[in-house]
Amino acid sequence: MIDVTRIKEQINCRDLVERDLGKPKYRNNTYSTYKCPLHNEEKGFSLVVYEDHWRCFGKCGRGGDAIAWFQEYHNLSFQEACEWLSSGDLPQLQQPRHPQQLKAQPLSEPPDAGWQESAQKVAHQAMDTLWGREGKRAWRYLEEERGLTEDTIIRAGLGYVPGDYREWKTIEGLSVPCGITIPWLADGAIWGIKVRRAAGEQRYHQVSGGNIKGCLYLADDIKPGLPIMLTEGEFDALITRQAGVGLISVAAIGSAANKRINSRWFPKFITAPSILIRMDDDQAGQGASEQISSLSRAVKCIQVPQGKDINEFYLMAGQAPVGDWIKASLE
Repeated sequence: MIDVTRIKEQINCRDLVERDLGKPKYRNNTYSTYKCPLHNEEKGFSLVVYEDHWRCFGKCGRGGDAIAWFQEYHNLSFQEACEWLSSGDLPQLQQPRHPQQLKAQPLSEPPDAGWQESAQKVAHQAMDTLWGREGKRAWRYLEEERGLTEDTIIRAGLGYVPGDYREWKTIEGLSVPCGITIPWLADGAIWGIKVRRAAGEQRYHQVSGGNIKGCLYLADDIKPGLPIMLTEGEFDALITRQAGVGLISVAAIGSAANKRINSRWFPKFITAPSILIRMDDDQAGQGASEQISSLSRAVKCIQVPQGKDINEFYLMAGQAPVGDWIKASLE
C-alpha cells in the first residue's frame, strides 16, 4: 500500500518543481518563484513554491503538496502520481516548457462517436477482405516484403480495400482510399485509418475525418517501466515490436509532420528509463528527431546497422540480429 504521508514527508516540493521547470526566477531560504505554467503566465511570477507546498497567487489560484504538483504538471491521476513519487526514481519527462507551447496545444481528442462507429466498420470489413481471396496479394506483401508474421498482422488489425491504387471508395459514408489499411487505436477509441497504396508518388493516405495527428500509433502497447522505441512509420513500429518482445515498448508518429507529440500522451513516457528514436534518414526525419528529443533527457537517437530503416534491416538480416541491435541500443 502506498504511504501518502511518507511521500509528503520525504519529497521537497521546491526540488520537485525545479526538476520540472528549471531554475526559479527568485529563490531564498524559504521559497522559490516561477511563471505559472498551469495558466500559461506571461507577465509576473505568481507561482510560489515552499518545501512542503506550492501556490499560484495569479490567475489559476491552484496549489497543493508535491503529489498535487505532480498530478497537475504531468496530467496524472492521484494514484499514478503517488506510485511514481514513491518509487524513488522521479522522472525528468520534459525540458522546461514555455507557456506559449501549452497554450497552443490542448489535449487531443479522437473523432466523434459517429465517425468512430463508421471507421470501425470500415476496419473490420477490410480485415475480412485481407483474409479472403481478394486479399491474398496484400497478405503476401505484408509477409514477404514487410516481414510481418501472421500474429503481428492480426494483432495490428491490418486489412485491405481492393481496387486501383488511384481509386477511392465510399464505405459506411467515409471516403476510403484503396490499399492496405492500418487502424490507429488508442485509449479505447479509433483515431484514424492510414492506408498504404500499392503504387503512386504518395503511397500513404488516410480515411477522411480521422485525427491521426493527435494520436500515437500503438500507444496502448506502451508498458510502464520498459524502454520505448519511437519510429516514424507504422511498419517499422510493428517490426520492432515483433523482434523486441519483452525488451521494449514501441510507438510510431506516422509521419515526420506529426513530430509534435500531443501532451495527451506524455504520461506514457514518464516511466520509461530510456527513449530511443529512429526516424527516416531525410531532412524531415531529422527535424522530427530534434523535436521529439525535447521530450526527455532520456532520449537517444539511433541508427540501423544495415538498410535505410528498421523494416529493411529486418528483411536483410532477420529477426535475431534486429533483437540483438535493440539490446545493444539499450545499453
